[in-house]
Amino acid sequence: AYFIVFVFIPSCFGFDMSGRRFYVYILERIFEWGRKVEESPVVQQIPPETPPVTPTGEDFRVRKLVRQNSKIPRNRSFGTFQRDFHLSDVCEFATSAFEAITDDEVTKGFSAEQLSGWNLLWRNKGYYFISWRLTLVYWFGVAIRYGVLLPMRLVCLSSGLLWLVISMAVFSALPNFNSRRLVENWATLVAYRLVSRALSAHIRYHNSENKARPGGVCVANHTSPIDVAVLCVDKCFSLVGQKHGGVLGIMQRALSMAQNHVWFERSVVSDRSNVAKRLSEHLADKRNNPILIFPEGTCINNTKVYMFKKGSFELEAPIYPVALKYDSRFADPFWNSSQQSMETYLWRLLTSWALVVDVYYLEPTSRQEDETSLNFASRVKTSICMKGGLVDVVWDGNVKRELSRQVLKQKKSEWQDTTAVRFGFK
Repeated sequence: AYFIVFVFIPSCFGFDMSGRRFYVYILERIFEWGRKVEESPVVQQIPPETPPVTPTGEDFRVRKLVRQNSKIPRNRSFGTFQRDFHLSDVCEFATSAFEAITDDEVTKGFSAEQLSGWNLLWRNKGYYFISWRLTLVYWFGVAIRYGVLLPMRLVCLSSGLLWLVISMAVFSALPNFNSRRLVENWATLVAYRLVSRALSAHIRYHNSENKARPGGVCVANHTSPIDVAVLCVDKCFSLVGQKHGGVLGIMQRALSMAQNHVWFERSVVSDRSNVAKRLSEHLADKRNNPILIFPEGTCINNTKVYMFKKGSFELEAPIYPVALKYDSRFADPFWNSSQQSMETYLWRLLTSWALVVDVYYLEPTSRQEDETSLNFASRVKTSICMKGGLVDVVWDGNVKRELSRQVLKQKKSEWQDTTAVRFGFK
C-alpha cells in the first residue's frame, strides 16, 4: 500500500511525496557537521597509529649518495653522455616520466572524483576512526542504507523495469491510433520516474524553457547510463547509443519494441555508417521525439568534458546543449565500464545515500555558415563546461580505452630499436 500511494501514483502524475528534498537537506547538514569534526584541532592532534621510523645517519648518507649519483652533470656533451653512461642517470628521467603519467589529464577523467571530506561511505575513504560521535553516525547510516532504503529501492527498480517491459510489449501489439505516441511517452516517463526514485534521485532542472523539441538534437556530457534516466524523467527522447547486454540490454530491447531508437555496434563499420542516415530520417518526421546523444562516446567522472565527436553536429538540425553536474558527496555517479559491470555499478548506487544532480538546459544553437562541424562541436562543448563548472579537455576520451594492442606492440618495438641504437647495442 505504501508503494502504491507514495511511489507509483506520484510517478504516474509527475509529483513527489517521498520527501527526497528534505532527506537531501538532512544529509547536507550531517556532512557539514562531519567535516567540522574531521577538521577540528582535537582530531588533527591525534597521533598516527604507526609512528614514522626515524632515519639513522647511515640512511641519510645513503640517500645523499643516491641523489648525487642520480644527477646528470650539466657540463657533459651529448657525445660524452653516450660514452660515459651510468645506470643511475636514468633516475631523473624515470621520475619525470612517472610524474607525467600521474598528472595525465586524460587518465584522470577515468577515476572516481576525489572528495575533500568523508561522506560516511566505505568506498570513498574507507572506514577510519575520527571520533566516537562520527563512528556512531557512520554505523547508523549503514543500518539505514542497507536495512531500510535498499529493500525499498530494489522494489522500485524492479517495478520500473517490469513496467517498462510490459507496457512497451503491450503497445507494440496494439494497432496505431491517434494518441498512441502520447500514451507511449507517458508510460516511458513513469518507468524512468520509478528508476529515479529507486536511486533517491533529487534532480534540479534549470531553464526548462530551453528543453529540446521535436526535430532537434539534445547533446550532453556523459557520466553513466543513469544520465538517460535523469533527462528522461523530465522529457522523452529517442536514444542513440552502443548496444549492451545485461540490465541495459533489457531496457534497450524493451524501448525498441514500441519506440524509435538507434542502437549500433562500434566494432561494425556498416552500423556506424548507417547511423547518420537513420538519424536524418528520424529528424525529418516532426512526430518523433527529439534525439538524445552523448558526443563524448564514453563515460567520464563528471569533472571534465572530453572531445565531442563531430557526427551529431553534421546533422541539419538545431542543437540543444545540456550540462549535467552531479554532487559526488551523496554517491559516485561515474561508471567505469572497463572495471565494473552495470550490475555492480547499480548496486553501488542503490547502497549509496542519494543521487543529486543539477540539469542545466542551455539555449539552442545551430552551426554558422562559415563554421565546420568540428568547430561547432568544440563551441557547444565549451558552453557546457562553462555552465556546469567542468574542465574543458581537448583530448579524445577513447584514446586510452581503444588503443589496440597492435599499436602498442608497434610503439614498444620502435622504442626498443631507438634505445638500442642510441646506446650502441646495434
